[in-house]
Amino acid sequence: MPIPFPSQSKPTPHSPASSSSSLPSYPSSIDSESDDSSQADTEAEMEAMIQEEWEESLRQLEVVLSIVVMPTIGKWFGRIWSYWAWARYQRLGSLGRPFFGLSP
Repeated sequence: MPIPFPSQSKPTPHSPASSSSSLPSYPSSIDSESDDSSQADTEAEMEAMIQEEWEESLRQLEVVLSIVVMPTIGKWFGRIWSYWAWARYQRLGSLGRPFFGLSP
């Protein structure tokens, strides 16, 4: 699942940022407070996005483990056990009590 990035708003022609007035704009204390809260919101969004990416990478790792690694390990242990069982069968002969380590 891809992570959507925050959309960037484009300035509208009627916004003060795009107006061509001859008066300089000075930041007010209200703007700096909103900038601080905006920065906090941006940091919170970044932390949330980083957390989502971390969870997605963990899900991908889980898929790799369950689809590739675990079957490979199971196949390897199965072959080791079958070689051991076949060698024991050839040495002891039948699948009777001695094969399983029980006294006759």
